[in-house]
Amino acid sequence: MAGELPASFVQQFREAAPSYRPGQNEEADALFNPSITARPLHVPMAGQIQKRLNREMEYFWAFDRLGQNPYHERVDRLRAVGFEYATTKDVQMAVDDVIKGKDDKGFSNEIRNGDLRLMKVPKQRWLEIRKSQQLQAIMMMNPRGKAMGDDGTVMGVQSLIPGVRTTVTDEPIEDIRARAVVSDAAKDLADGQIRGNASVVSKDSINKTRG
Repeated sequence: MAGELPASFVQQFREAAPSYRPGQNEEADALFNPSITARPLHVPMAGQIQKRLNREMEYFWAFDRLGQNPYHERVDRLRAVGFEYATTKDVQMAVDDVIKGKDDKGFSNEIRNGDLRLMKVPKQRWLEIRKSQQLQAIMMMNPRGKAMGDDGTVMGVQSLIPGVRTTVTDEPIEDIRARAVVSDAAKDLADGQIRGNASVVSKDSINKTRG
């Protein structure tokens, strides 16, 4: 009862089944038989590509149902925008049964896993599609799809106005007004020196805008 098994397990087995004798259980006999090597079962996935023969293409499983209620709209729409059916010249599949309708040379353009059919598209086009999807995902992470500033924060409407800096503050309006310096526009334009830090909008202008 030696070999690959830990000594502690062998001891526990003997204590738990002191009357066990070879021949009572085939699997237990195999477990303690050093002439039998443990070999795991690795079953390949039916849709697994074992080797990519054409690396200029990217491969994609698309829904394509056969039978009494066929549905080919998905593959037809993909073909309309540049996708094609993958062939045995493009890929080597892990399971040969997914290759349908091979000719006498072993060629087929129908690689099918149930209701899925393997398609291909040029890698450049695939990267363009993936980039578009990633950009859409990034925009969806922002509230209501608003634009982001350089620091990654969401920009409001005021921040999008060119040349206008907007700040949100909890400071009382009286304190802000106390620091306001309204310059004389004529003097500022005359010598090119900006003396103020605030502007004044008349009530008439506001009423005209609202009207």
